Amino acid sequence: MRVFLDTNVILDTIVPGRPCEVASKTVVNLGTTTPIRFSVSALSIANVAYTARKMYSKNGIRIMVDNLRYTWRVLELSDFQIYSALKSDCPDFEDAMQIACAEDDSDVIVTNNVKHFKGYTALEVLTPQEFLDKISRCS
Repeated sequence: MRVFLDTNVILDTIVPGRPCEVASKTVVNLGTTTPIRFSVSALSIANVAYTARKMYSKNGIRIMVDNLRYTWRVLELSDFQIYSALKSDCPDFEDAMQIACAEDDSDVIVTNNVKHFKGYTALEVLTPQEFLDKISRCS
């Protein structure tokens, strides 16, 4: 299974007290214990680093980004994907870019913002908890 993680799922794992923190951390930890292949966009890496700058030192951010890069497949954003995002009806441009990136490489998108993804992609779109429920049924 190829799973694309949206930025908000990654942020749940590094910003304490977020509403979906537990489910997101559980999903992310599956990447080290199962054959599920997780990917993120290069845009997510930049967004996470930008958000983390208020909580972590410069070196801490470098270590975090290096760990993300090492742990998951990082997908580049092409000119065509940006063009696709511009043409999308998705209400959020950043989410449209995430969709365009995920569609080239993934089977499912895991996000806490389902409303900005469902209906704008043919991929399955699940919250972290829905994803956990799905894979527990398949086990």
